[in-house]
Amino acid sequence: MALQQTKMDEFVRLLEQHTPNEGVNVTILDNVGLSRMSQPVERTSILYEPAIFMMGQGEKVCYIGDEVYKYHAGKYLIVFLPMPLEVTVTDVSPEHPALMVGFRLKLSRLASVSLRLDAVDNTPRHQPQNDDPSGIYTSSMDVGLLDAAIRMLRTLSDPVEAAMLGEAILDEIYYRILREDRNGALRTVLQRQAQIQQIARAVDYIHQSMDQTISVEALAEMVNMSATTFHRHFKEVMHLPPLQYAKSIKLHRAQALIREGKRANEAGYMVGYNSPGQFSREYKRQFGYAPSAEC
Repeated sequence: MALQQTKMDEFVRLLEQHTPNEGVNVTILDNVGLSRMSQPVERTSILYEPAIFMMGQGEKVCYIGDEVYKYHAGKYLIVFLPMPLEVTVTDVSPEHPALMVGFRLKLSRLASVSLRLDAVDNTPRHQPQNDDPSGIYTSSMDVGLLDAAIRMLRTLSDPVEAAMLGEAILDEIYYRILREDRNGALRTVLQRQAQIQQIARAVDYIHQSMDQTISVEALAEMVNMSATTFHRHFKEVMHLPPLQYAKSIKLHRAQALIREGKRANEAGYMVGYNSPGQFSREYKRQFGYAPSAEC
């Protein structure tokens, strides 16, 4: 227990060192980003990209569909596919900010590490407690995982070390998470990777076709499923029906466009809205304020 606390103290110290700015802090490694949040955040819609998020201080609560995921100091969250989450941030202040590191996730790379682990580890694996192929997962960090994260953060002060060791430590982080998968949840995800990859193809199409009308039938045909089966599998993985997911992604993209300088009506048109009024209503429903408030 003392070792765990010592590691957590060092983890937090390194997070503080590498987050000089409020919000997102980029690093010399493409696969690693950090964030600092000094004020509580009420329930806000945020698009999470596939990543492993490790929390050093503060607490985040993520909502999607009917599911709620909490992670705080000493816990991590994995998002396997791009997900529009509603998020609150609590237990923070300027003196005690929320501090977090994110490692970009590739499901194929995680599967590769899992296969290498299976080839050398004869320890009986836990049977999954359920057959849920959810695209989001949370658990606690053990000492081994904390140590790997700490060594990754240390490399950020040395470009040579980051270039030489970063990728190897990222594989170790994948390994540590898989090795401590006590309830078999990640094993379930990897065992059902074929289904998740089918859903991922539909998700990719949605992201690449912002200005197009999306239909369940067309998405289902693309992945060789019936519309009913596709709808069920999509919701199992993403926790949202496909059309609700597509609408949320379009609105998040419109938000980004407006923040880049596009006019609200122009951004709405670029993501497939021909009616400014409908776009404004749905934007306000998604984010809690009108698109004009972004300007």
